[in-house]
Amino acid sequence: MSPIFEKNIKALFNQNPNLATELFGFKNTKFEIFQQGDDPANINLIDKEKKLPLYETKPLDEIESQKKIFDQKYLRYPVLFFYGTGNGILIKLLLDNPIRKKIVVIEPDTQILFIVLNLIDFSKEIEENRLILYKSAQFNYPEAIKIMTHPDIILFVKTYELQINTKYYEKLYKKDIIDINQLFTRAIKQAVINFGNDTIDTLIGIEHSIKNMPEMLKNPPIQSIKGKKNSDIAIIVSTGPSLTKQLPLLKEIQNYVSIISVDASMPILEKWGIIPDFVTSLERVKETAKFFDNTSKEFQEKFITIHASLQHENVLKNSYGPKILSMRGFQYNRFLNLKKYGYLGVGMSAANMAYELAYMLGFKKIVLIGQDLAYSEDGTSHAKGHVYGEKEIEYKETDEYVTKYGGNGVIRTSKTWLMFKNFFEKDIYETNLEGILTINATEGGARIEGSIEMPFSEVIKKYVKKIPKSKIKLRKPRIDGYIKNLQKAYNKTLKMIKIGEKTKSDIEKVFIEVAKCFDELVELNKNNHLEKIDFKKLNRLSDKIDKIKEKIESKTFMQCYGETMVPYLINKETDLAKIQVQNPKTDIEKKAKLIDWIMNHREWLFNLAGSINAQIVVVKRALPFVEKELKKEKSY
Repeated sequence: MSPIFEKNIKALFNQNPNLATELFGFKNTKFEIFQQGDDPANINLIDKEKKLPLYETKPLDEIESQKKIFDQKYLRYPVLFFYGTGNGILIKLLLDNPIRKKIVVIEPDTQILFIVLNLIDFSKEIEENRLILYKSAQFNYPEAIKIMTHPDIILFVKTYELQINTKYYEKLYKKDIIDINQLFTRAIKQAVINFGNDTIDTLIGIEHSIKNMPEMLKNPPIQSIKGKKNSDIAIIVSTGPSLTKQLPLLKEIQNYVSIISVDASMPILEKWGIIPDFVTSLERVKETAKFFDNTSKEFQEKFITIHASLQHENVLKNSYGPKILSMRGFQYNRFLNLKKYGYLGVGMSAANMAYELAYMLGFKKIVLIGQDLAYSEDGTSHAKGHVYGEKEIEYKETDEYVTKYGGNGVIRTSKTWLMFKNFFEKDIYETNLEGILTINATEGGARIEGSIEMPFSEVIKKYVKKIPKSKIKLRKPRIDGYIKNLQKAYNKTLKMIKIGEKTKSDIEKVFIEVAKCFDELVELNKNNHLEKIDFKKLNRLSDKIDKIKEKIESKTFMQCYGETMVPYLINKETDLAKIQVQNPKTDIEKKAKLIDWIMNHREWLFNLAGSINAQIVVVKRALPFVEKELKKEKSY
C-alpha cells in the first residue's frame, strides 16, 4: 500500500466508510497507466476493456483548457459538482482556490478512484470535507438530500451544474449521468421545501408552541418512553385507500403487535374495534380536531396520543386520553433546552412521525399498512370511513407519476405525498444502516424505496408471534419539576424577544443607509452623473451588510429566529449567490457587481427585519398564557 493511498483511505474512512472499505485492498486490473512526456502530472489511463483513453489528447493540455474555463466562469463558485474523477489533477487544482468550500465527485468506476487515490494526496481535503467522494452505484436520494441540505451548499443550489470531467464518461455513462443529475435536482427541490416555504405557518406553529408550554410540561416527556417497545413488531396504520382490505387481519393480531396509528385512521380503527397503542398527530391546523371529535372519549382513553407541541388548542381540547406533547425539531424549540420533551416530528406527516416514534421506541421490525402515497386506480385518496371522505384529495395538474408498489408501472401521486415519500425513503435508508427492517405491506399505491414489499398476511405468518404485548404506562412530572421547567421556558422566551429586538434595530439602521444610497444612485443615474458614485461609501456599506450576516448566522440567533427567517433567506440568498459567484474582469465590472450586490440587499434587509418583528409579535401575544399559568401555580 502506497503512503499516499494509506493517508487518503484513512481520511475516507471517516467520510464514507463503505467506499473506503471497498477500496481497501483493491487491485487495478482494468486500466493501463502511463505518463505522457516528462511532466508527472501528464497521466492518462487506458480502459483495456473498452479500448478508450480517459483523455483523448495530452491530459495536461485538456486539464489546462478546462482550468481556464473554470477560472473564467466558476472562479467564485464555492461549490462544484463533478461526474468523474478524471486523473484527479483538475480536482486538485480547483481545490487550491480558497473560495472553494466543497467539490462533490460522483465516480462510476472504483478502479479509477483507486488509481487516483494512489497518485494524489487528497487526505487534507477529504478530512476537511472539502472533497466529497461517492461511487455512483452507492449514491442515492438520501445521500443527495444530505449534500443539498448542508449549510455550505444549500445557499448555492441555484448555481448547481453537474460537470462531466472528461469525454470518456460521456461516452460510457450517459444514462448514469442523467440519473445522478435527476437525484440532485430532486434533492434540491426537497431541500428548499425542508427549510419551509410558508412563514405564516411557521409563526402559527411558534405561537401554538408557546401557548401549549404548560400543557406540554404537565405531561410526561417524550424521552420517557424511549426504548420502551411493548412487542417485537410495530404496525404503522395510515389512511391510504388500501387500508380497508388490511383491517380484518390487523384486528386478528392486535393483541400481539404494537399499533401506531395516525390521527386520521383513529375513527376508522374505532369502528373496527381495533385499539392502537399510540396515535400520532402533527398538524397545526384546527381541522385536525375533527379526527378526535369523531372518536369517543372512552376509546381515546385506551391508548397514548403523541401530539406535536405546536397543535391547535381545539385538537388538545378534543384529546381525552393519556398524552405526550413532543416538540418538533425546530430551532426555536431547541433554544428552550428542554431536551426531554423533544424532538419528534422531523418529517412532514403524522405517518412520518409514527415511523420516528417506532424508531424511538426501539423497534427492529416496522410494518407499514395504508401507506399508499398515491391515488387508487378508481381515483380515491383515502380509505373508507375517512372523516373528510374517500376523495378528500382530487387530481391536480401538478400531480406526478412514481413507480407503483410492486414495481410494475407507474401511479399518480400528489406533490404533498411525494414529500412524505421522500422523508420515508431518507429515514428508511438511515434505519437500514442500523439493522432495522422496514416492510411495506400496503399492497398498493407507490413504491417506497428501501422498504421490503411483502403481503400483510405473509408478514403476519413470518414475523408475528402470538405473545400478548405489555402495557406502556406513563408517569406525569412532579409539580415542582413542572414549575421549574415552565419558569425556565418562560425565561428563555424572554431572552428570545430581547435578542430579536436588538438585532432588528441593527438591521433597520443599515437598511436606512442602503435605502438612502439607493435613492442617491437613482438620482445620479437620472442626471447622468454616475461618475460621482462614491465607491468607498459602497464598500463600507457592503462591510456593514456582512456584519449583519455574521450576526444572524450566529448559533444563538439562528436557534431563536432561524425557522421564521430561513424560508425567506433561502429563496433570497440563492438569488444573491448568483451575484456572489460572478467573476468580474474589469474595474467597471467590479463596480457594477458591487452596486448590484448592495442594491439587492435593500429588500433583503427590509424583509429580514420584518420577519424578526413578526416573530416577536406572535411570541409576545402567546407569552401571557405562560405568565398566567406561572402565577397560578406559584400562588398555591
